[in-house]
Amino acid sequence: MPLTSSKMMRLPVVFLLAVAGSFAMVSATGGGKHPNFVFMICDSMDGRVVDPTSTVSRSMATPTFDKIAKNGVNFINNYCPSPQCVPSRAAMFSGRFPHKTKAWSNGQGLCKTWDDTDPDKCVDQGTNKFWNTFDAVLEENGYTVNLIGKVDVGAGIGGGFHGQDAYAALTAWTRGANITHPQKQDPRELVHNHTKNPKGGDWNPINKCVEWLKTEAKSHEPYFLYCSVGIPHPSYDTNATWLAMVNNSAVAVPKWLPWDKMHPADQYESASKALYYDGMTPFSDDDILSLRRAYYAMVSETDAMMGRIVDELDLETTNVIFTSDHGDGNMEHRQIWKNSMYDANNRVPLLMSGVGVEKGQLVHNATSNIDLYPTILKWAGLEPPSSVALDGRDLTPFFEQAAKTPVTPNYVVGSYHSNMANTGHFMVKKDNMKLVDFGRTPPFQDYKPQLFDLEADPEELNDISAANADTVAELQKLLMASLGDIQAIDQEVKEQDKKRFRMWMNLHKDNWPQLLAKSAYYGPGPVKYGSAADVKHIEEWLNETITLPPVSA
Repeated sequence: MPLTSSKMMRLPVVFLLAVAGSFAMVSATGGGKHPNFVFMICDSMDGRVVDPTSTVSRSMATPTFDKIAKNGVNFINNYCPSPQCVPSRAAMFSGRFPHKTKAWSNGQGLCKTWDDTDPDKCVDQGTNKFWNTFDAVLEENGYTVNLIGKVDVGAGIGGGFHGQDAYAALTAWTRGANITHPQKQDPRELVHNHTKNPKGGDWNPINKCVEWLKTEAKSHEPYFLYCSVGIPHPSYDTNATWLAMVNNSAVAVPKWLPWDKMHPADQYESASKALYYDGMTPFSDDDILSLRRAYYAMVSETDAMMGRIVDELDLETTNVIFTSDHGDGNMEHRQIWKNSMYDANNRVPLLMSGVGVEKGQLVHNATSNIDLYPTILKWAGLEPPSSVALDGRDLTPFFEQAAKTPVTPNYVVGSYHSNMANTGHFMVKKDNMKLVDFGRTPPFQDYKPQLFDLEADPEELNDISAANADTVAELQKLLMASLGDIQAIDQEVKEQDKKRFRMWMNLHKDNWPQLLAKSAYYGPGPVKYGSAADVKHIEEWLNETITLPPVSA
């Protein structure tokens, strides 16, 4: 449920304490006035929809996004730190990768202290100041911070996070058991093309943001207004109004590899997302196109929502940011939802306009939403706390002559450790090459890395790792330099998964098998997640020791 501005708004700090760790207020504009920010974020938007060099951008009309891009800079190769809501947003707000914050699933946001007996209870969130999130730094330095809509971070920011429900976490905790039953509805059941008010709930935070800009903004300068919506997250609800914004001729049926040619990690994801199961009626082209068009229609509705906010702004003097927490598979690679390292799932839009930004910039350099923390503070004329070692990079140098001068290393990394993925996924993209590697703790020791040339193969269908061992080794080295020992990270997460699942079992004792079955009750097909065979398999999995693979793996 969207949080109201009255619940979310914090009063401005009117003076600064002269204590260690406080920051001097430095103007971002060269004078005494500090810029206002409007930060707009949606859920599940494929970044290619705002990339004019991608064919995906021709699929629907997005006049608002086009307006922001024309007025500022468009980072067309921008990625999320982790393709799921809480891990991605927690990394964005904290400026640190999920393996550092331990916020690696929707059931585990930013928290200082977790309960030792209840796997889903954060007993001490520590507040945003413990984590030195960028909103806390802004607030400490005189900004009014007003967070409206979905935040999904934890640490007491915006009322917590939506994953505080053990039933939503069960399939994440047990993913290492490698149970390949559907955990979601058949995608065809998620498409509703005749909804009267398809995303009405998402208009509520938009209206609150608009009202705040009209009535409160002037008296709360400098301000940081955060406006968040849940669209275009599934289900795929739309109607004729928004479907009319879709360019049907540009929406094609994506190519799927034969099932036996798919990577086993992709097979698990497809099965978990109910795109492959016993007794399934094969997907027709009409099935696939209906869902894809509904998704792009929701993108157009998102654009219209953000347009309501942009209409209230002076784009010359207000710093505007638009992004998403992750993307959506939209039937590519036999997938929907997020949870994967393909571009549809983990590449996200990043548009910026405002003070000091040259208009019409198109940045090809690889960037990440983890870069937003240092970028926002620099744009505000501030520096990050000296106690925080940020993983992101300041993007403000791109604001001038961005397309001509690569000012940061041209690579980006990410990871994923939650449901729909049976083992850890790790990604590094450098220039046109993308490597996806996997946690190889048993039984996944035979999972091979994938390598894609995004320039020659933008659909990511041709794994060229076998013929490019040197490139694979180079990118693996870069991945390790950025994240550390990825196999040790994978092992840590899986050990935590088991620990938290055992705690949940102890809370529910003999009733846990029935509750586990309810956790994936949407699943179609004759065999449900949590069957008697699954229970036996999970009990065996719990007794297995998680061991690191050989160094040569």
